[in-house]
Amino acid sequence: MLELNENIREILRERKLTQKQLAENLGISECSMSRYLKGTRIPVEKDAKKIADYLGVYPKEWFPENTALNEKGDAIPQEVLKPSRQSWEQLRTWPEAVKLLGTTHTLSVQDICQILHAPRTWVNRYILPHVDKVYLPDGRRAGKEINTNWKEVAALQLGKDIQDSTWCSKEDFDNLVMGSIQSVTKQTKLIPAELLVADKKAFAEEYAGFSQKISDLAESLNADPFSPLEKYIELADLKKQQRVCYRRQLSNEGRQILRSNMPSANNPDATKSIPVRLPSVPIEKWIFPEEIKDYAEIEESGHKYFFRNGYIRITLSFIDANGNSVRKTFYVADPETLYHKYVEEYVLISEEVWQMYAIRLMSRR
Repeated sequence: MLELNENIREILRERKLTQKQLAENLGISECSMSRYLKGTRIPVEKDAKKIADYLGVYPKEWFPENTALNEKGDAIPQEVLKPSRQSWEQLRTWPEAVKLLGTTHTLSVQDICQILHAPRTWVNRYILPHVDKVYLPDGRRAGKEINTNWKEVAALQLGKDIQDSTWCSKEDFDNLVMGSIQSVTKQTKLIPAELLVADKKAFAEEYAGFSQKISDLAESLNADPFSPLEKYIELADLKKQQRVCYRRQLSNEGRQILRSNMPSANNPDATKSIPVRLPSVPIEKWIFPEEIKDYAEIEESGHKYFFRNGYIRITLSFIDANGNSVRKTFYVADPETLYHKYVEEYVLISEEVWQMYAIRLMSRR
């Protein structure tokens, strides 16, 4: 546990002040200040308040007002709680801290780790230096209770569970993330196949005809487990024909679209990334690629799942105190997802082509 003299020394180093300058500015004798800094004497109440006010320490109550004296008449040295560097510059009183924790500083470091899918060391490096925060020491060191547990005090006053020591301004965090956006792009668009045909009802009838054939054949195969292999091949062919039957009824726009460079998940880099507007989706709802790695095919370089489903890609660039940058990528679903009216069959086209034909296709829907 750091003693008061060490606390003062640390602040002086941050402020680039000397012991003599501090004594002169506060009207305290240099001899007394020297004793304070050597740890041989704890400031009396008057001097403690001067130091607290001058250095902006939060709260003043953390500077002990020791009245116990030894045989020589000097205050008995005692250990004090050391607030974080950020706290010294932010707050003056405990009520202020509690007010912030209940209103604006509602995001813990653990919350940020979960939102950004990053370890605590990463958050400490790239996030915490850029946001306002409140620090709540737990009064423990090496497993021993040595001072007030301010997390517990705050939890009792606010009536909620407080597990983390550092709580950040939600507004600052949101602004930091939004200000770190490097690009918002989209490569593909998933559209109903019916948008590409000239006669939607005729397409729906043909599609339904395939559905009936597939259903009848599947029923017969289920009834006879010894059906020949050719029947299973026939069933697979019927399903394939159904998926592409829209190609026989294409409109002029549909033909032009299919003649363009159609996107391929096997080569996503060949499809141009188009800048788009950032959707109104809370940061907490952004999808980190690793979240779905166990549920869908996804490669770190290609992000196939998001490519095949027309997701929007958000690239962030965070900078640490030394000017080093690191990128993070998130995805959000297309807020303008198109749903079928007649046939539940979809076609993946490039976002670039969609923007060229969107008005004409939607006008005939």
